[in-house]
Amino acid sequence: MTGVGVELLGVIAVGIGMAALLYAGLHALRKAGLDLPRWLLPAGIGLAMIGYSVWNDYAWFGRAVGRLPADAQVLLVGRDSQPWAPWTYLVPVEVRFAALDPATISAGEGAVRQAQIMLVERRDQTLVVPQEFDCGRGMIRPARGEWTEAGPEDPAYAAVCQGEGDNGRNSGDRG
Repeated sequence: MTGVGVELLGVIAVGIGMAALLYAGLHALRKAGLDLPRWLLPAGIGLAMIGYSVWNDYAWFGRAVGRLPADAQVLLVGRDSQPWAPWTYLVPVEVRFAALDPATISAGEGAVRQAQIMLVERRDQTLVVPQEFDCGRGMIRPARGEWTEAGPEDPAYAAVCQGEGDNGRNSGDRG
């Protein structure tokens, strides 16, 4: 089952659970003599489902980072706004990130190092992309790609090449 399917099941389960709680509570209040409007049941169920959906959107990033290896560090985070969730225009939600597990860094020839970069995206499979870093020349090469200069603020380069001869860059800054 895909991430969307699991999320939909979660929303439905919250709706059913809230329906049971509200039905029992409203029934007890009616037995106690209070005459409550009938729209409270569907309104309460709808609010619970929307509340769960909003919580799930904003809690995904923390849960995903919590599943990474203990020493892994998040390099970049992608945030997005979604038309079906208008509150994300006020506070964009994290939908993707890149991470590096320092245990995957290995030495190559000379000042070249290899590392596995994890690309994690909500509702999609995690990709592990091998990259090479020439810490002496300040260059990066993705798998089967060409060497390109590492940008001055490249967090992957800074994490992999910290303390190496990296052309005077301050690799202690992790962005």
